[in-house]
Amino acid sequence: GSTRFYAERGDPGAFAEVKRHFDEVFAIIAAHRGAVVKTIGDAVMAAFVREEDAVRAAAAMHREFHAFRKTEADADALSLKIGAFAGPCYAVTANGVLDYFGQTVNVAARLQGAAHGGELVLADSLADTAQRLGWFDAALPRERFAAELKGLSEPLVAARVVMDEAAVLR
Repeated sequence: GSTRFYAERGDPGAFAEVKRHFDEVFAIIAAHRGAVVKTIGDAVMAAFVREEDAVRAAAAMHREFHAFRKTEADADALSLKIGAFAGPCYAVTANGVLDYFGQTVNVAARLQGAAHGGELVLADSLADTAQRLGWFDAALPRERFAAELKGLSEPLVAARVVMDEAAVLR
């Protein structure tokens, strides 16, 4: 909904709110021992060493986004979609900036694209680990599905976790 948000609020007003949101997201990423890789429009890509930190950061982002939406009358049309994937990647410094490459990065971005507003989409195996180790509340609505991701020859078994105020990750 960011395109409509910019159209309705105008670039200066919308950007101020997106910047505020980015500041909150960046702080959450840092608090969970992650690093911002890049922003792409209104999207943020981050890297974490530990899977648990990524999952818990996603929950915190959803909690903060709910609070943000309550403070902004025009923000009802906005939603937060998060994808998470774990695996190895290449860390490369190009033009003085650290960036990440490889299949793990590509799949993470595609999983975010498969999310609907208010959801965390992750590989089902990561969701199983998160649930087994207590990274999130077992009461969270979860749907297993075959994610047809661009560039993959086979669907990836993924989990769609609904993140609402009544059931957010601990």
